Amino acid sequence: MSTETAIKPYLLSSDEGLADAWWKSGRVIIKAGPAETGNAFSQLVMDEPRGSGTPIHIHHNEDETFYILEGQVTIFSDDERIDLEAGDYCFVPRGAVHAYLVRSERARMLVTISPSGTEQLFVSLGVPVTGPEPPAEAVMPPMPELVRLFAQYGTEILGPPPSLDDLS
Repeated sequence: MSTETAIKPYLLSSDEGLADAWWKSGRVIIKAGPAETGNAFSQLVMDEPRGSGTPIHIHHNEDETFYILEGQVTIFSDDERIDLEAGDYCFVPRGAVHAYLVRSERARMLVTISPSGTEQLFVSLGVPVTGPEPPAEAVMPPMPELVRLFAQYGTEILGPPPSLDDLS
C-alpha cells in the first residue's frame, strides 16, 4: 500500500494562495508547493515595492526562474546584469550567484523554484497576510539568522541585497 498523496488539479484565484505572507518589504503568495507537485517545483507570486530585493545568494540544490508579470526587475547573476520588464523571463541555474532588485514603483513576478522546499522559509519566517497593508517594518530576521536558516535548505547567503545605487 502506497502512502504517497495523489497529485490532483486545483484552482486558485489571482489573489489566493496555498499560503500568503508578508516577507521582506513585499508579499509572497504560494501557488504551488511540495505537496501539490510531488516536490518537483514550487511557484510563488512575489509583489514587491521599488528597491526591494534578495540578498546575494547561491542555491546549491535548486534552479530558479523569474517571469515578470508587472513592473521592472534587475537580476544580478554572476557578473551579468539582466534588466527585465513585464513579459520577460529569466532562468537562473543552481550554483549561480544571484540576487534581484525591483526598479519600478512595484513589481509582481511569478517565481519558480525547482525542486521545491525553500519557499517554506518565506512562509514560516513571514507574517500571515490579514489585510491590505504590509507591516511597517521589513519582515526578515537579522542577517546571521537568515544565513543560518537558508543554509539548512542548501542556500548560501553571500551578502546584502543590491540597492538602487548599484544600478548606476
